[in-house]
Amino acid sequence: MKPLLLAPAILGLLLCSCSDTSLLFLVQDSTSGAAVWDLAARVQDRELRSFYQTDAGPVPQRLTHLAPGKATLEVTAPGYQALSIPLTLRPGRNRLADPIRLAGKEIPGLAAFSAFESVKDGDIVVQLRALDASGTAIVHHPCLDLWIGCVVSEEVAGGVPVTGEGSTAAVRGAVLFRGAVPWSWDTRPETLFRYSARVAASDMRDAASLYRVIDYLVVVPDPERISRTEIDSALAAAWGSGRLVQGNPARGGSPAPSPAIAAAIAAWGGRARAFLLTSWDVRVRQS
Repeated sequence: MKPLLLAPAILGLLLCSCSDTSLLFLVQDSTSGAAVWDLAARVQDRELRSFYQTDAGPVPQRLTHLAPGKATLEVTAPGYQALSIPLTLRPGRNRLADPIRLAGKEIPGLAAFSAFESVKDGDIVVQLRALDASGTAIVHHPCLDLWIGCVVSEEVAGGVPVTGEGSTAAVRGAVLFRGAVPWSWDTRPETLFRYSARVAASDMRDAASLYRVIDYLVVVPDPERISRTEIDSALAAAWGSGRLVQGNPARGGSPAPSPAIAAAIAAWGGRARAFLLTSWDVRVRQS
């Protein structure tokens, strides 16, 4: 049998393919472990951009046609701290052993939050949506370690529980819950609500009334300037002093934080932002 002869152009293509230097790496949000939206990664003159990946989590990224030797991997994404990782590339395939954990620093364009409640098995589940200055949902952003707390009160008017929605005379009645609440993060690319918090039924005082008023405090840290421990410590002292809002304002307007909460916020000196919001007519039972 005669040996197989390859044309010079085909032989050159095969040699190039076999000896191509590439880099495989995985990038995660450092808080949630989820994929990073609008990721940009650069090595030498090669660059990739990554948006949607999978609902199952981040997938490895690959840069090809690199030159062997010393190099730097530059990783950036909106709202994240940029990283520069020195490398020594060997001819052929290279893979970073550990995931690159990109730390969030802000929610770009954040101006407010909105809250939407539902009741599941007696628990109050609230979905928090980050909004920009125009009131549009900010869908893709880093997972920051928020501090979320709330005060759940009976909704009353004239000293008795309200029996319907929209009462302009409604105010806060007896406090049924006050404190920090746990939250979870939704990784699905299409979701409008990244953060969900839950107030367990077992943590709330029982009441026969139908409706609740819920005041929320959402604290967004600058992770480079303030620690979660410092936020927890400040709010632990202020939170037990009474209501979250100053006085007991009726529906409408923008309530102010109580003096103790306001003092804690002021002490951070801009290293964390605090958002106060109120939900009225949260129906917790059918009748």
